[in-house]
Amino acid sequence: MGRSIEVRVLLIGLAVMLGVIVGMAAGLLAWLSGSSAPVAIRHGGVAFGGAVTLSILIMTALGLL
Repeated sequence: MGRSIEVRVLLIGLAVMLGVIVGMAAGLLAWLSGSSAPVAIRHGGVAFGGAVTLSILIMTALGLL
């Protein structure tokens, strides 16, 4: 039996919030290590995308989505 749409939306929102936190941390660490602002933003964006993708894949593998 599948989850309701509300639960799925909340789980995807949780994955996005986790991605924002990971992306901000990666961007901040890149900037503090001496990278320029565009490079730090790119690192943060890549980390965001990877974290969201990994979170959704894990939730799908566990049968939560």
